[in-house]
Amino acid sequence: MRSLSLSANFFMILIALVVSIGIALISYYRVFVPDGRRKLIFLFILRTIAIFIIFLLISEPILTFILKSTNPPSVAILIDNSKSMGIKDRIGDRKKLVKEIVEKLKQIEIPGDKRFFIFSRDVEEKKNFNPESLSFSGGVTNIAEALRKVQEISAQENIKAIVLVSDGVYNAGENPVYFSEKLGMPVFTIGVGDSNVQKDLKVVDVLANEIAYAGLETPVIVRVESSELGGNDVILSLYDEKGEVARTKVSLGAGINEYVVNLKFIPKEEGIKKFTVKVQHLPGEVTYQNNQKSFYIKVLKGKHKILFISGAPSPDLAFIKRVISENKNYEVVSYTEKRGVEFIEGNFDFKKAETADAIVFVGYPVKTSDIDIINKLKNVIESQNKPFLFVMSRTIEFNKLRLLSEILPFKFSRLFGDEDIVNLIITEDGRNHAIMDLKDKNYVWNILPPIFKLRGSFSPSAGSIVLAKARYQNVETDEPLIIANQLDGRKSVAILCYGIWRWKLMTAPNKEFKGIFENFVNNLVRWLIAPVEEEFVKFKIAKDFFTEDEKIEFSAQVYSEDYSPISEAEVRVKILNQLDEEVIREIKLEQISPGVYSGGVYLSKGDYRYEVNVSSRSGKVLKNFVGRFTVGEAEIEYLNTRMDSKLLREIASKTNGVFLSSDEIDALGKLIASIPDFKPSIIEKKREYFLWSRFEPLIMVIIFLSVEWFMRKKMGLM
Repeated sequence: MRSLSLSANFFMILIALVVSIGIALISYYRVFVPDGRRKLIFLFILRTIAIFIIFLLISEPILTFILKSTNPPSVAILIDNSKSMGIKDRIGDRKKLVKEIVEKLKQIEIPGDKRFFIFSRDVEEKKNFNPESLSFSGGVTNIAEALRKVQEISAQENIKAIVLVSDGVYNAGENPVYFSEKLGMPVFTIGVGDSNVQKDLKVVDVLANEIAYAGLETPVIVRVESSELGGNDVILSLYDEKGEVARTKVSLGAGINEYVVNLKFIPKEEGIKKFTVKVQHLPGEVTYQNNQKSFYIKVLKGKHKILFISGAPSPDLAFIKRVISENKNYEVVSYTEKRGVEFIEGNFDFKKAETADAIVFVGYPVKTSDIDIINKLKNVIESQNKPFLFVMSRTIEFNKLRLLSEILPFKFSRLFGDEDIVNLIITEDGRNHAIMDLKDKNYVWNILPPIFKLRGSFSPSAGSIVLAKARYQNVETDEPLIIANQLDGRKSVAILCYGIWRWKLMTAPNKEFKGIFENFVNNLVRWLIAPVEEEFVKFKIAKDFFTEDEKIEFSAQVYSEDYSPISEAEVRVKILNQLDEEVIREIKLEQISPGVYSGGVYLSKGDYRYEVNVSSRSGKVLKNFVGRFTVGEAEIEYLNTRMDSKLLREIASKTNGVFLSSDEIDALGKLIASIPDFKPSIIEKKREYFLWSRFEPLIMVIIFLSVEWFMRKKMGLM
């Protein structure tokens, strides 16, 4: 049904009509044309209409066009297309059952339309739906998202009810029971699957450190769940990419049980490595898809080489070396100077400096130290960004120490050569730093035995922070004792006091101080050799394992050294097949805000490696990243294989719907027809035209006046 109306001021229309007729009469009242009466009347009408339109537009009229139509009620039929709908349980093949349910739903008569939607992670409407097109390949189940999609289009499409065909097991999105409370329409749920406990054995979770060290034993904790498989012994194995690396036996009890299993293995190679936990298959399991779980571990260099260079034997050297030597993660190499280029351990080998993971100077250099060796060591530290620890001693030669000023985390001047006895007091920065972290014993820093300090002026260099200061008896000072620096990719620490062996030896009888010295030294070395986190350029992948229908999402943040976001940077991600190194895809992340970049891609099942290049607009390489991820092994759909009839009943109850089994579908037609609100809706489409702002009325005025002018000229009235 169509209707047309004009909204305008009636009084203005009346005035416009009178004025228009009056002006036209004045124009043609005394005009006489032989045998031209009809033509004069036509001219009079043309001018009247033209003037009337002009005056009418002054009243700002609105022309309204209304189209009314009837929209029949609809039922949205949501079909779960996730992987859990494709398993076989004691009731039978769920795939076959779902297809039979769909055929019945297509045949049921209702006083309205039926619209079919399939869902797993996302929702998609299917026109001319054929149940054979169901793939049951969705990696997750998001029931709430399916309900939300229908709710969004319900008002416009006159959807008055929902039929949900599912096993009721959701593993993404919010709880559909809570969402259904605000849905505003009944949901009729049709349960698919067996709600009883299924025979199943599954790897529920794996806990492992993200970082491990080659050659060192690494623990892996596995949670395994069994149901209705009591009396069996199964083998739980851990595999790397070359074969089995650990195994143990698990004895299964009756009923439903969970087992926490500890495995240990020794990684052999450095790099990002994939590991898989597998539990033995048993006959009668509802599925074998949940009998394994994979994870990634970044395997680092097994033993870190720590190079000691000292000016002479000393208690500090002996105590620090012993703590580090006792740690199985470290290998100690030591050179103690005799005189000049002579060392107790033999000739100095610079290859050991080049291959060291950290370099420690204890009371070095001294008066007799060789300048050439000092400069070469400085170049190694500077060029390779070697972590560097400096420990003060009474015999330091400061003139030669100045040769190292560019790599030292402190500056010095006005040296008097005298020695003071001081106590250490931790700073606020120290309390929050990993080096000084003694867990629940941080209070002991301020009660440690006194140590020695050379009298002089010492201050932190640019980028350094003071972790501890000197205290003379009860007088606190700003004189630094421990300084840490992390600048331009290199870490360095300076201990500007000596006699720290006293913290170990003089506190030995007191259990309160047990392990304090060892923890401090290990914290110090651990912080030095830990990789420097790049704060200015960051890259992140959403996770390590994706389902096949899930987008692999990457993001990056790019900042300059003053933390200003870098716009128009180029972030390229190259994705390679892990097995044959074939380049699968290369994408460029899009800038979504200043300094922030994002992008993603869909991939088929497999193991992949990514290589990332981040460069500035000028082409300067800012940072490279590498990593790994897997598509197709995150099978959370198989972690719960029972139909959740309780959830389906709750959804139906909270929406005034009904829970049905597959045998009760025939009653669905009457149930839907009985819904009070299940009736057609009137759709009214209204369009308004603001005539004073459109060009059509102006064209009409021009046409009418042009025709009038042409006729007047032809009739000789001009």
